[in-house]
Amino acid sequence: MRYKVLADKVAQDIHSARLSAGQRMPSLRRFCTQYEVSMSTALSCYRLLEQQGFIAAQPQSGFYVLGQTPSDAPASPKFVPKVATQRSLRRAVSAGFSNDGPFAISQLNPQYAPTEALQKSLRRGVAQMGADVLQYPEQQGAGVLRQALAAHFSPMGFAFNSEDLVISGGCMDAVRVCLLACTKPGDRVAISSPCFSGLLQLLLSMQRQVLEIPCTSDGIDLERLEQLMQSGEVQAGLFSCSHMNPQGSSLSVQQKQYLAHLANQYKVPIIEDDVYAELSYQKQMPLPAKTWDTNGYVLWCGSVSKSLAAGLRLGWCLPGRYLPQVLLGYRMGNLGPSELLQVGVADFIQSGEYARHLQRTRERLLRHSSAYRRELKQLLPESSAVAQPTGGIVLWVQVKGLDAELLRQRAHEADINILAGAAFSTRRLYRDCFRINAGWDLSDRFDGQRTVHQALAQLAELVHEQR
Repeated sequence: MRYKVLADKVAQDIHSARLSAGQRMPSLRRFCTQYEVSMSTALSCYRLLEQQGFIAAQPQSGFYVLGQTPSDAPASPKFVPKVATQRSLRRAVSAGFSNDGPFAISQLNPQYAPTEALQKSLRRGVAQMGADVLQYPEQQGAGVLRQALAAHFSPMGFAFNSEDLVISGGCMDAVRVCLLACTKPGDRVAISSPCFSGLLQLLLSMQRQVLEIPCTSDGIDLERLEQLMQSGEVQAGLFSCSHMNPQGSSLSVQQKQYLAHLANQYKVPIIEDDVYAELSYQKQMPLPAKTWDTNGYVLWCGSVSKSLAAGLRLGWCLPGRYLPQVLLGYRMGNLGPSELLQVGVADFIQSGEYARHLQRTRERLLRHSSAYRRELKQLLPESSAVAQPTGGIVLWVQVKGLDAELLRQRAHEADINILAGAAFSTRRLYRDCFRINAGWDLSDRFDGQRTVHQALAQLAELVHEQR
């Protein structure tokens, strides 16, 4: 409906700070003139925005933006990078294990998945394959899926040859094989700080050394990274550039360009974990750093695990100059994902269902993120800071004076699982931080009894009790 389209546009303008907190919205009559809509459409739009918490009416004055407050983002600690000890890496990894639950795992509520449309695509995939369903899958991945992905990303300004793409068993599997292709045990791999706990687990299991790079308000401290590349202290980098987990922030276009430049200038491979790229709160996916890769030193990895369904276990990578090594790694390791799933997902993409699902999901996540931030700011102590993500599913929270690990333990006793800041770094820099997933609506059922909103309020009470 027209009013929903307009409401989504206004919500995006608020989230991207084109409309700032406290700013007065146009009068309903002026809004009608600007967008050439009826008064009933304008009124429905404003009511929806009010229900979602983006604007509020003030008597005798009009509507005002509640908006976001990016200035209260969690702090980005400054430090001199050094190789993490095995003890500190194991400590971070052990802190990263958590039980399931709406707040702990970065995942959309599975009920939001387009199950019926996906099942239809899988059935069409079976029909198209015929007897080939009984054969081993292609080593590089089904050609029809690689072509569908190339056609999907090309209109966004990210064009590549399907022959250069490799299908994997999820994004983490793609990252793993890329690490095998361009590093060896004992090599030093640069990561951002904080960093997704699963990547720390992977690096530990593969016996790679970890070297954290500070983050800044603009992204990653690339000056520090260049110094380490120049001195030969790092053999590879592993970074998320769009909607980073846990902060939800994204590198600017300039930073992505410079990161690709550094990789090519110093011939140091950069693995780009782009699993959240398609979950931008804007309508357009941000371009990956791979876009500006000139000589194949950026290995781009992605997946439908976060954007569609985790259980599909389908991902991909553009390994650039490391394509032969990646294919060798798959030849030695496994036979690849199910051909049936690959063909089914290809049909889902080609039918246009995937693009429609992404649009709905982006709008939903924008509403979730704004609602969670608003609730957290109201429920938590005034000293709290909640990150304002550019996309993705998670929120990074800092409460001064908090022992986040103790909070995690007490929350677990109340059947609420979160990840404490210790899981995202080999350094003791984020003791007062924790991450929660925002993939569930606040009205969804957390368990058999509580709603997500009630569980969030209970978590906030535990924060207050501890402090």
